[in-house]
Amino acid sequence: MRSMVILILLALTLVFSCSKKETAVKSMEGLQPLELLEKGNRAYLDGNMEEALQAYGVIYNRYPTSREYIDAVLGMARAYNNMGDFERGFNLLYDLIRENMVPSRVPEIYNEMAKYYEVSALYGKQIGTTTEEEDYKKALSYYQKAVDYPNSDDAKAKSYAQFQIGELNVKLGKFEDAGLAFQSTVYKYQGTEWAQLAQQRFDQLRQEGQITLSPIQPEQKPVVPVPQPADTTKSPE
Repeated sequence: MRSMVILILLALTLVFSCSKKETAVKSMEGLQPLELLEKGNRAYLDGNMEEALQAYGVIYNRYPTSREYIDAVLGMARAYNNMGDFERGFNLLYDLIRENMVPSRVPEIYNEMAKYYEVSALYGKQIGTTTEEEDYKKALSYYQKAVDYPNSDDAKAKSYAQFQIGELNVKLGKFEDAGLAFQSTVYKYQGTEWAQLAQQRFDQLRQEGQITLSPIQPEQKPVVPVPQPADTTKSPE
């Protein structure tokens, strides 16, 4: 009798859950991709991953050619990662790379793939596995791909990736490599927020005695020759 009651309760819970999801999806009927994306982003920021996935999922399933599609997939991947479903999140990102729909967004996608391994490293550390260093190295490889990708000029994504290469090398105890990465961020991506942070991190490592690299100097501007006035004197006939 007790087993029967438990089964009935489980069945009712499942029905209620399915009904709730159907109601949520129906509430999104008629919304355009941009509205769905905004709805998903709000839910994500509020910590409601289920609702975020539902909104992003409508774009993913119904509007694969929309401008919002890539952002929706990125949102889904982040939501799955937050829920601990790392493999599903990573597979979504991997499929985006294979599709290569918008090359200019590729560095951003590589960054998200790198974050997957960063989260995996932290999770592994918490549960006592020994994959932390391996995961950080994989994250490094994806950040490097973001920096090296030739068909995009996304300075925001690339400067972030270059900065993170420095931070991950710090975590791996490779301080000189970290210093070089921070130097590259400053030189290659001047004017970005990550260049400013890289300068601060570089100075901090020097003050702590972790690196022996020379201080970062602002790039010297090339000297432009001053044009000489034209000779207006007439030559003797």
